Amino acid sequence: MENSNNPQLNKLSPDQGAENKSPVINDIPSVSKLPAEIEKHKFWENPTFLFVCMGILTIIAMLSTYFIAQKYDNPMVVIASISLVTGIITLVGGMTIKTIDELATTNRMKTEFVSIASHQLRTPLSIIKWYVEFLSKKEIQKNFTDKEIKYIKTINDSNQRMIKLVNDLLDISRIENGRMQIKLEKTNFVELCQNIIKENQPIAELKKIKISFKYDPSIPLILADPKRIGIAMDNLITNAVKYIQSDKGQGQISIEISNKNKNIIFNISDNGVGIPAGDQKKIFKKFFRANNTMRLQTSGTGLGLFIAKAIIESHKGSIWFVSKENEGTTFYFTLPLGKK
Repeated sequence: MENSNNPQLNKLSPDQGAENKSPVINDIPSVSKLPAEIEKHKFWENPTFLFVCMGILTIIAMLSTYFIAQKYDNPMVVIASISLVTGIITLVGGMTIKTIDELATTNRMKTEFVSIASHQLRTPLSIIKWYVEFLSKKEIQKNFTDKEIKYIKTINDSNQRMIKLVNDLLDISRIENGRMQIKLEKTNFVELCQNIIKENQPIAELKKIKISFKYDPSIPLILADPKRIGIAMDNLITNAVKYIQSDKGQGQISIEISNKNKNIIFNISDNGVGIPAGDQKKIFKKFFRANNTMRLQTSGTGLGLFIAKAIIESHKGSIWFVSKENEGTTFYFTLPLGKK
């Protein structure tokens, strides 16, 4: 195994890594000094997403392994940091190259399993959706009591959340495997945005949130995948609605589309909970949710922004945000106009 970024690894014979003893734990920097230690020495990082199953309990974790050379007597030192969804555990010790290869294989198998499982879930969820839509028709519901109509609505809402989760997991698998297909076609970006706003209007009104929308009428049709761009916009608008606290006064969401420097610029501002400064660098990572949003006990998987970023960048656009905790957030993204 060769690694051009780490000459020390290239010098190892096939069995040398296994024969070398791990460094004494006391010789390895304390956890609090790891960032500084990593900065000082040559290293490369290998992040791996893990599903650790213990009986009926599954722990989801991200393993980041830091290979540091030119410091200790050993040709390789590994510092592994495991970040759990509900907390952080840090491990320090030696690890062989074979172990890392096994983790990479596990990661690929996980991605394939999620993809297959998500596809299998689509069929029963689609059947449930069909029956719920049938039971939601006015001519059918006139035979139901108010309580029964409420139950049907609860089933429909829960099923829609499951469908969105399955679609998100499928998108994650496609992104990780480099298989996300972008089907470009002439797209009315303003009309697409208006439709997404309309879909989110009922829940916004329920939370007494006012959505305002402004756009430049000179914006032309663009080449884009309307389905994918619609998903990205929906994720941003849904988040804005979700993280405004209805008990804190009038909720405000402002959406604007402009045309500058051969780019469409979409921005959405809200007066929601905002993103804590310490969480802002991680906000586009898979499964990450800011601490203050978890305290609100809102539903979410931490996938929406990761998917939105992948979609925008696949269109050669950019996405970023400005946020202050307890004041609100503004997300921006750009899409090139390209050739008319």
